[in-house]
Amino acid sequence: MNNFSKFMNIWEIESQFKCPVVGTMLSVERHKQILKKCGYDVSRMKPYEFHQQLMSRLHEQNNVSIKVNNFIRTQAVKQMKLIQSLGRKQIQALWEAQLKKDLAGPLMYAIIAHEDTGPDLLQEIYGQVHMQAHSNMQEVFTARQQLSRMEDSLAWEKKKLAAKIQEIRILVDAKKQDAHKIFQLEAETRSQLRSEKNHPSPDMCLPLEQKIEDLSLRLSLSESRLREMEREKKALQIKLFESKNENQFLKDGFQALSENFAPLPPEDCISGGNCCQDACPQYQLCAKRVFMIGGITKMKSYYKDIVENAGGQFDYHDGYMKNGHTNLEARVKRCDLVLCPVNCNSHNACLRVKKLCTRFQKPLKILGNSSLSAVSRALFIPQDPGAVSSL
Repeated sequence: MNNFSKFMNIWEIESQFKCPVVGTMLSVERHKQILKKCGYDVSRMKPYEFHQQLMSRLHEQNNVSIKVNNFIRTQAVKQMKLIQSLGRKQIQALWEAQLKKDLAGPLMYAIIAHEDTGPDLLQEIYGQVHMQAHSNMQEVFTARQQLSRMEDSLAWEKKKLAAKIQEIRILVDAKKQDAHKIFQLEAETRSQLRSEKNHPSPDMCLPLEQKIEDLSLRLSLSESRLREMEREKKALQIKLFESKNENQFLKDGFQALSENFAPLPPEDCISGGNCCQDACPQYQLCAKRVFMIGGITKMKSYYKDIVENAGGQFDYHDGYMKNGHTNLEARVKRCDLVLCPVNCNSHNACLRVKKLCTRFQKPLKILGNSSLSAVSRALFIPQDPGAVSSL
């Protein structure tokens, strides 16, 4: 059995680390569940109030802090076992690797809670978590604005589709009425011809035949218009589906940012809440040209916002190699950094851009996906100089 006696409980660790640990390891729903089990009326609370109530009870041992402590230690037990056998440099290397993968919550608690962890490592972890909060904050705000715009666009597309559907229904009703009139006229014509079969009068039948011809023509035109409206309806449905997918993509990206990022309270800020802009990672792209190949083409403007809001210049290629390699080579040659998401890209483009980056000695970052958060991490989280991008 492992001895965890050297690991402090959540109420025993230093106060400035409690908020980062709770924020990275407990989702909003977990906050709510713990408070509800401890007798709190959560029906009228907002998400930030869940966090406030939870944090206010972590200064001592009580029913809330015990449940929080049990949950955190259960999630971090593997990391607690691991670091007991590692030295300081090994623990730091493990921390750097986990931080890049956004899996740092359990390991952060294990390191902070261990009694033998030195103050230099604690300070380094605190600083890295604090600065990552700054780098993600701009992306959170940008994602919120983009999500709002997409929701407005989605509502407009739904309104247009509803109008088209109503117009199609009107045409269908008109078609049914015309068909009914044709049927009645044909019946009248047959009845009149039967009554005059001994002495038919073509002149008398002509007006009815003319009406039938006119109505047939109207019916044909209505059917043609109906087919056209059906095609327009299908096109709008496809556009609506694409808008929904793009909207969901933004929601998922924003949800990932919100759940994985717990902003530090002002009193825990190492600079007293007045951070120097020169120290914030979002200013590190000043005068740099970022070239992105692949990704979701419709998200190009959002990728561009992230780069240009940080002071950089943005260039984009959709990853299709139908135009040859000359244009791609020139773009790689004049850029300062290349981003290449592998999930939305052609294999030939990935291989080609990797060779070009090696040839022109340009830094290349291979992204596992094309989400906004993946692009932001690649831009704002420093990469280990010894790390090598690979496909």
